[in-house]
Amino acid sequence: MVQNNLKSYQNKMNSLLNLNFSNLCVLTVDMQNEYLDKDHGTSPLASDDVKNIIKNTTEFLANMRKNNVPIIHCYVVRRKEEIKKNFFISPYIDVSQSNNLSQNVQAQARKKPERVEGTISSMLPECLIGERDIHVTSKRNFDSFHETELHQLISRILGIENILICGVNTDTCVYGTTFGASNRGYKPIIVEDCVGSMRGKDQHASALKIISKSIGWVIKKKEIYEKLGIKK
Repeated sequence: MVQNNLKSYQNKMNSLLNLNFSNLCVLTVDMQNEYLDKDHGTSPLASDDVKNIIKNTTEFLANMRKNNVPIIHCYVVRRKEEIKKNFFISPYIDVSQSNNLSQNVQAQARKKPERVEGTISSMLPECLIGERDIHVTSKRNFDSFHETELHQLISRILGIENILICGVNTDTCVYGTTFGASNRGYKPIIVEDCVGSMRGKDQHASALKIISKSIGWVIKKKEIYEKLGIKK
């Protein structure tokens, strides 16, 4: 029985990845204050993860904008009508929250609906936003493509094949979106420095391991810069 080394496989796959500015976009997933601001969010990541993700993503997006790479932010903004109807994304999570069980290693279970339109928790940190960025706020499930305009936007309007993915949480919405991108024929590429999970580093690492083995590329921003000829 042949035992394949995961790191070796990932490195070889990353070496085979060809990127160019004309066939590339960046997709951020749920990069909102709900997860990245402990003062206004109910599901924050660990402080060091928040600091690193915001720093790395701000730099990464700035470099992509300099080279005219489209930036798309896809995230959840709940309408007030949805709250009245007790709209939820998953029966599993609904049971968890209704029984006051927390998935978050930094915080207790949510006690109120989050990311409601007009609240600070629903907004993105200002440092991540550019004037020409595209915002898709119809996301309601783990997969950013499911029942949103994202697929039509990327495939028919932008005509893009390669998607650089940043965001939270690695083990749910980033993971689900990576599956969704692969299922629709895109090349999903996780920017390793720009993702994280409120469920902790172990869960984050497990998700990246599964993704790199069978779904998409997991690669550091430094390697992306090298492939695109961006000098840092």
